[in-house]
Amino acid sequence: MSEAVLTPAEIVVVGAGMVAHRFVESLISTAETPIHVTVIGDEARHPYDRTGISGLFSGAAPDVLELDRSVFEDFRVRFMADDRVLRIERGARTVMTRSRRIVRYDALVLATGSYAASGDIAGSDLAGCFGYRTLDDAQRIESFAYRLRNELGRPLRGAVVGGGSLAIEAAGALQLLDVAPFVVQHSDRLASATLVSEARGFSFTGLLEARGIAVRTESHVVRLAAGSSGAVGAVELGDGVEPVDLVVLAVGVRPRDELARNASIAVAPGGGIVVDEGCTTSDPRVFAIGEVASFESRRVDALARGYAMADVAAARILGAEAMSAPRRLIAEASGGVRTSASVLAGSRRLRSLQAV
Repeated sequence: MSEAVLTPAEIVVVGAGMVAHRFVESLISTAETPIHVTVIGDEARHPYDRTGISGLFSGAAPDVLELDRSVFEDFRVRFMADDRVLRIERGARTVMTRSRRIVRYDALVLATGSYAASGDIAGSDLAGCFGYRTLDDAQRIESFAYRLRNELGRPLRGAVVGGGSLAIEAAGALQLLDVAPFVVQHSDRLASATLVSEARGFSFTGLLEARGIAVRTESHVVRLAAGSSGAVGAVELGDGVEPVDLVVLAVGVRPRDELARNASIAVAPGGGIVVDEGCTTSDPRVFAIGEVASFESRRVDALARGYAMADVAAARILGAEAMSAPRRLIAEASGGVRTSASVLAGSRRLRSLQAV
């Protein structure tokens, strides 16, 4: 992959999630030359903490989850909410949005994240079936459960399909809505947490069941069936049928890499935009960070790694080498992330060394 673009004037960020917010924060806190950043997000809201959406069901207001708004209110930043980039024109160095706006870039950063996969389950498009990735997802689940409970006048039952941490979080969220949840997982264990619990001599599944969350492992979902209302009414398993009132699909995520694919930017066979250790794609003016990226044939599936990539890409775009050991930052970043203050200090140390 080619050398980085040096100090571009026009930087366009596609996506307005947590990693995009971190990128912009890192960029504007370290830039020493004039820049202009356009952030295009398809949600009609400012970036928020996606890891806390279950708090809505405990009475938290959506505003509580909002990330530092001042980052996008900086005079160098233009935020285009509730719009979606439909196409990248690499030759003209522009992107076109759903509202038919054309935005030019010197450097383009793809931070489009991922979307909840349905696992190609028949019936996953029925009313009453939901993903669990965004605030809008959470609000739709809450609204549906509230309306249906009032219509039926009885407690509700919900299925969560999947066995990872997101599925467990979704099951807990259903409980907060007074929906009795059960988790369906095709393998014989729920998540990596199960291995830890078993090594310590207790059953993770047992803990969930003690909390009122039923668990069915080694169960294959054949299809989701409609009830008399036309909405989902049952989960058909390989070994039986379970009546339900709603279903949350948490079978995993897939990178939103279609913009890169359509623009002939290299994408990994298993999905994700291929990047080097500077977060540069096969086009030297295009970068990818966070869950949409694939680094050394590995998907970036941890927030700390996404934040590390945001810092690396910001430093690279500004003309500096990514702050010490970019490969380690991206590949090994784990528990805890650096604050913007430490990013700023690291960049200053880097420039001091370059000036010697």
